[in-house]
Amino acid sequence: MAALRITPRTYHWITRAALWSLVAIVITGASVRLTGSGLGCSDWPNCEPGQLVPEKDLHGWVEFGNRLITGLVSLAVILAVSASLLRAPRERRLTTWSLGLVAGVAAQIILGAITVLTHLSPPIVMAHFLLSVVLVWNAVVLARFADPRPVPRPAASASITRHCWIIAALAAAAIAAGTAVTAAGPHGGDEDVERLAVSLPDAARVHGIIVVALIGAALWLVTRLRAVDPTGLTRRSEWVLAIIAAQATVGYVQYFTEVPVVLVGIHIAGATALWIAIVRLVLDARGEELHDSKGESATGSRKPDFAQ
Repeated sequence: MAALRITPRTYHWITRAALWSLVAIVITGASVRLTGSGLGCSDWPNCEPGQLVPEKDLHGWVEFGNRLITGLVSLAVILAVSASLLRAPRERRLTTWSLGLVAGVAAQIILGAITVLTHLSPPIVMAHFLLSVVLVWNAVVLARFADPRPVPRPAASASITRHCWIIAALAAAAIAAGTAVTAAGPHGGDEDVERLAVSLPDAARVHGIIVVALIGAALWLVTRLRAVDPTGLTRRSEWVLAIIAAQATVGYVQYFTEVPVVLVGIHIAGATALWIAIVRLVLDARGEELHDSKGESATGSRKPDFAQ
């Protein structure tokens, strides 16, 4: 029987499934915190000492359900690695990036256990979320490199590319500051857990300042690109600006309405969508050609620059 081979198109769908499973775990992880279910299971890997699954308790099942979804995510990233070895033609960088997902998910499982065993220590909970952000970045890059369409993307100028990297750095800083706001706020995963020892207004103020800088940088990029961009990078930047504006609106509304759970959930989902959009913006600005005419990975050499 002929050896099993995975087509590039099929592998691309596998990487997309891995990406969206990681997005799902961000959302379900947020639901654990927002429903106060962070200590719904007090042990690991059992829900309770000597008891694998929770009893008829909402908080226990919310937390245990998140663990089950983590298991499905683990299977998705293992499939991404396995399929990269069976893909025809094989590309080393796809295997490398898929292994990054496996390492990240393994670290998440360890952090998840530490989170429970330290009774939702704020720094550990923050690290748990930020590692999810790193994993989403890894998955977006993997899906981009797995795209089977041999469509060259002209690179932006070095100046535009740097501008996109600045936006990515500001977004990362805003997300990190946002975790501090949440850790200092009322949604700690359980009403009795320790909160981050910072002033909530001060944390929110720092977060807001970074977001204002991010909006300014994104608006400036859109203005620059509209004058000179021949490749469609303008549309990508406009999407980024629109998501940032929506996120800022939700953030301010939730702050001045005593941080309702629904708005916090929307804000977390929006932060994930924004991060995906920004990673794709940077990749488009870099202008790497994904594949050569033989389907092998290209060197990523830059095309003639535009948008000086």
